[in-house]
Amino acid sequence: MKQLITFIKNKSHGLKASSLINAVFICVIISVFSGCLVLLSHYQNMLNNQLYMQENLINRNIASFNYLINNLESIDYNKVEKIDVFDDNLFSYLEKKNWGFYDIIVSKTIFKNDTISKTAMVGKVNVKADNLALYVTDYDKPLKLSGSTKILGDIKVPNGRTEQAYINGNKGNKIKLRGKASKSNDRLPKINKDIRIDFSDYEPIPFNSLDKETIVINGFDKTTKLIDLNEINTLSNIVLKGNIVLTSNNELQIEKTAKLNDVLVIAPKVKILSGFKGNIQVIAKKTVEVDEDVLLKYPSSIYVKNDNDSVSVVINKDSKILGGIVIDGDTHSGALKRILEIKETAIVVGSIYCYGKTQFEGRLIGSVFTDRFNLKTKSSNYENVILNASINRDSLPKNFIELPLFKNDIDNKKYAIVKEF
Repeated sequence: MKQLITFIKNKSHGLKASSLINAVFICVIISVFSGCLVLLSHYQNMLNNQLYMQENLINRNIASFNYLINNLESIDYNKVEKIDVFDDNLFSYLEKKNWGFYDIIVSKTIFKNDTISKTAMVGKVNVKADNLALYVTDYDKPLKLSGSTKILGDIKVPNGRTEQAYINGNKGNKIKLRGKASKSNDRLPKINKDIRIDFSDYEPIPFNSLDKETIVINGFDKTTKLIDLNEINTLSNIVLKGNIVLTSNNELQIEKTAKLNDVLVIAPKVKILSGFKGNIQVIAKKTVEVDEDVLLKYPSSIYVKNDNDSVSVVINKDSKILGGIVIDGDTHSGALKRILEIKETAIVVGSIYCYGKTQFEGRLIGSVFTDRFNLKTKSSNYENVILNASINRDSLPKNFIELPLFKNDIDNKKYAIVKEF
């Protein structure tokens, strides 16, 4: 009997010890679980606060960007302006850079280690209706149309009217005009844009220091890369994108194997070889030739300004330029040495401005301003004659941002985004 009682007591003590261990184990599990819930709630609050701050920074940066684009005329180039849009001591930093015919604007909002930025290329858009397709300086020489010529849009021409001419023995013409005709002035409207790029603050990068078949991408919120091409004559087998300027003091050829996007090309003479596709702004002093079957994507442009030398820009067959072409000078006497040729089946979408002579046989969707037209055939030269050309202002998309050329009553403008980066 004593042995039975002793066994029961021992068994009872064993059960109590086991229950205590189980209770402690359960308490530990509950404590860990509760701690995890508290920690999870803490991190959830941190994440919510971070997301809220991120959204606040994004909204603030958008507001700063909108302020910048709406007050662009009052912002100086290449200077960072600090603003507090909501007056709560959280600042945004705004910058405007000149990039060919367009402007680059950058808005950055910074809080602690977070930075939100927005970068875009902007241009000017008409806020007034403008349907002008053709402007030819009036120097008492009538504008004559020949062959299958079509002009859709308003025109300003010598004496406010056009005549017909029969070239190469043509017995009949198919002339189509749609729009108002009025008299032009004895001078072209002066453009309000002079493309000047200051390189004094940039350290040139020799092209030969770059690896062959390399890729260089440089954002517009960073310092401009200036690549010196003086040691080469032909640019090929390279990918360049963004805030990059290519410069040379010699004639430069660009092959189709060069992949260029958003870059500036500056040289006295530039030739773009057949098959090239890219987005560039060319700034030259003497000549620009675009071979056959070249595509310059929007927003591309060609700009030549010179009073001392003969100037020529040639757009060959089956090539397309989406943006515009400008040939300019400061003297009227120099206009006779400036020539623009757009060959048949070539297409330009945007604006053409030639303070000189234009031989136009292709197709334009947009508007053209020229001092005079010139037609050269195998047998003769004709002054102020257009043969088998198409100028169609009506087909230019309403939201198309043209080259910002003029500042007058017919071209009252505001800024809009060309593309975002």
